[in-house]
Amino acid sequence: MSNKSLIQDKRSFDNKGVDLLMEKDSTLTEKTFKGLFWMFSGKGSQAIMQFIVTIVLARLLMPSDFGIVSAAMVVITFTTAFSMVGVGPALIQRPNLNQSHIRTGFTITIILSIIFAILLYISSPLIANFFNMEKLTTVLQVMSVIFLLKGISIVSESLLQRKLNFRLFASIEVFSYILYGIIGIGTAVVGFGYWALVYAKISQDIVKSILLITLAKHNMKPQFHLQSAKELIFFGGGFTIARLSNQFALQADKLVAGRWLGSGALGLYERAYQLMVMPTNLFGQVMDKVLFPAMAQIQKKQNQLSRSFRVGITTVAFFTIPVGILMCLLSVDIVRLLFGEKWLDLVPAFQVLSIGLVFRTGYKISDSLARATGAVYRRAWRQIVYALAVFCGAWIGQHWGIMGLSFGVLAAIFLNYCLMTNLSMRFVNLSIKDIILAHFPGILLGVVSLVSYFLVNQLSTIIYLPSFIRIFLTGILFLLFMGILVKINAERFLGKDVVWIRDQVMKMVKGRRKKSV
Repeated sequence: MSNKSLIQDKRSFDNKGVDLLMEKDSTLTEKTFKGLFWMFSGKGSQAIMQFIVTIVLARLLMPSDFGIVSAAMVVITFTTAFSMVGVGPALIQRPNLNQSHIRTGFTITIILSIIFAILLYISSPLIANFFNMEKLTTVLQVMSVIFLLKGISIVSESLLQRKLNFRLFASIEVFSYILYGIIGIGTAVVGFGYWALVYAKISQDIVKSILLITLAKHNMKPQFHLQSAKELIFFGGGFTIARLSNQFALQADKLVAGRWLGSGALGLYERAYQLMVMPTNLFGQVMDKVLFPAMAQIQKKQNQLSRSFRVGITTVAFFTIPVGILMCLLSVDIVRLLFGEKWLDLVPAFQVLSIGLVFRTGYKISDSLARATGAVYRRAWRQIVYALAVFCGAWIGQHWGIMGLSFGVLAAIFLNYCLMTNLSMRFVNLSIKDIILAHFPGILLGVVSLVSYFLVNQLSTIIYLPSFIRIFLTGILFLLFMGILVKINAERFLGKDVVWIRDQVMKMVKGRRKKSV
């Protein structure tokens, strides 16, 4: 064979390799966007249902009812993070996964979930005494069953995410929340009080666990393989330290409110917090659940990681900056419309927390990147600092009521955003300037939201506008102005990343239309 033929064969082989690589990357991008589509669809549907359920329950129950269950969820959520020892995320992140990892992970979670369910049941009187809430004892004892449900289903949930099968996962979450709404509202109507929230939560977790283990089957035969356990626990250990710290940060403000301000103040603060995290659940959690397994598959490719990270923070800023501003400005109208006059005392806390929406949501992209690259221990110490900052900020702020507590939490959220962004920059080819510029489309839309609110507010000084009309008109004006900007020059005003996301979504929608035809 001649040298010329050898060179041609080599070029042909190289081109095929490049084509295969592009095809693989294209497939991953397609799967990621499909995952985002289904998770946004599922979370969007759940957000609408949560919106309706929250309105109804707020009018059927008292703030103190929400306060008791919120205190229970502080304990449940924090302890669950510890009891799972990071097995689920370890299964997602591992480059090479075999049956020994799966069966060993399942065995570990089952054993620990039983242990922690018993411990919570026994220690519930002590916890209730700490919160000065006598009714909390029985609530915690009943809700300890949640540990068993999590232990049974966590491996199935993780395998679904690893396979990027977010369509099925989103459907399970939506269906289980429908049951939560039916049970919660039904039992509240007949006068169950705070027990309505307890029964709704347990029912939701039972259905979710049954669906996960049924639709995402795996070998559930117990096994303990020492090497597999070491590999899972090494990653899971760092993840658990970070998650415990993160969960403490997420619950420390409620702990302070319940311990030093009482169940009534905790109920008000918890409702304000839930209003703020609705967009976070829709944007941040969806991006995290999809980007973590997607980034894990390209964890050794810095250029692709950089692009994924930049697109992620651009998308979050694009949505959360204008939404946060509108939530803050329209807070009185939103609370009055959703909950009624008796809940207006939560407005100051809601306004403060809304300001930090972009930071509360944005750090999740950095969090996904840190876990995907295995930097769990560097992530862990940052989360410990965040947890301490939340507790100290909340404790100092509570001297000025729930508004002061909210300012303390806001400062901690901003600190965490800076710490996690600093960690991310160790793995991506982006400068501080690049990250700031990635927020520009969101900042521009924030200005648009301010203008929209100002015009409607001026109109309301001339004629009386009910809360619903003020919210509706502000939203319509915002969308109108954004449409004008897109029409003039989408790439100039929104940036290349937003235009690229738009094009990818349109490509996926057109593809689905062709398949349906």
